[in-house]
Amino acid sequence: MRSAWLQRLRTLNPNSNNNRGTGKARFAPHKPLLLLSLIDMAAESHLPSLRVAKSAELRLRFDSLWSIVQRRCHGRPNMDQPFFYLGTQRFWTPLTASGERATVLEHASALDLAPEFWTLLQDATFRSQAIHVLITTWFPDSEQVALFATFGFSKHQIKKLDLDLNETHTDGEMVQGRDARFRIMVVSQYRFTCALTGYGIHTVKGSSLVEAAHIRAFANSRDNSIGNGLALTRDAHWMFDEGLWTLSETNRVCVAKEVFTEWGPDGYWLKERDGFELIFEKGVTLRPSPEHCAWHREVRFKGN
Repeated sequence: MRSAWLQRLRTLNPNSNNNRGTGKARFAPHKPLLLLSLIDMAAESHLPSLRVAKSAELRLRFDSLWSIVQRRCHGRPNMDQPFFYLGTQRFWTPLTASGERATVLEHASALDLAPEFWTLLQDATFRSQAIHVLITTWFPDSEQVALFATFGFSKHQIKKLDLDLNETHTDGEMVQGRDARFRIMVVSQYRFTCALTGYGIHTVKGSSLVEAAHIRAFANSRDNSIGNGLALTRDAHWMFDEGLWTLSETNRVCVAKEVFTEWGPDGYWLKERDGFELIFEKGVTLRPSPEHCAWHREVRFKGN
C-alpha cells in the first residue's frame, strides 16, 4: 500500500509550461504544494479525521509554501484548483458545503481523504518518504533546498542531496524555507489571533488577516525561531515595526504616544491600549522571547 501511494505522488500529472522554466521548473507546483500542506497538517496532528475543510490552517501552509515558488510562477497562490482536481486522482473526494460530492471547482469547500491515504498520513515514516518524493520529483534544485528547510531539514542533510547549487545560493534558499516555517508556526500557534487586539478573521476559503511579525528584525538577528515572533494584524504589525508600540518585561503594551497622531470614528485606537496585557487565546502556550522583546524596547521603540 505504501509503495503504491508513493508512486501516485510521482505521477500527479501537473500542468507543464516552458514559460516557467526548463526541467522541473516547468511543472505547475499547485498539486504537490497542497499535498505537502496536508502532510504538514498531519505531522502537527491537525488531521484527526478524513474530512478536511478549506481551513485557515490549510491555507496558511499552502500560501507560505507558495512564497518559495513565487519567483517562477508569479500571481497569487491558488489552492482551489488542486483542492478540486486531485479528487480525480483518488487522493480524496471534494465536497460541497452541504457534504455532497462537488462536481465543479467553485463548489468544493471540503474534502474526504481516501481512507488508505489518511491512514498513511498518520505514519511519520510515510510522511518523510512522501515529502522526499514530492520535493525531488516536482521542484527545481533551488526550490528543493527551501522546501526541505521548511520541513526541518538541516543544511548538512540538504547537502547530501547533491543539488547543483553553490554555498551562497544554498544559504539564501535555506533562509527562505525557514521563513516559511516561521510564518506557519507563529500564526498557527497563536491561533490566528492578533496578540495586540485579540482580533481574528477568516474567509470561507481560509484566508486570514493575521500574519507573523519578527520581534527582533530578521536582518539584525537572523533568527526565525518562533520565540522571535508575534501574530499580528497587518496594521498592528506595521505599528510594531515602526516602533509605535512595544512590550514591557511583563508582556504589557507600551505605546509611544508622543510620536504619532491618530484619529478615527473609534477615537484613539492605539494610544488607548497603553498598559494593556498582550492577548493570548485560551490554550495558547507560546510567549514572545524576553531577550528579543528587550531588543525591540531598546532599539526599535520610539517612546521614552
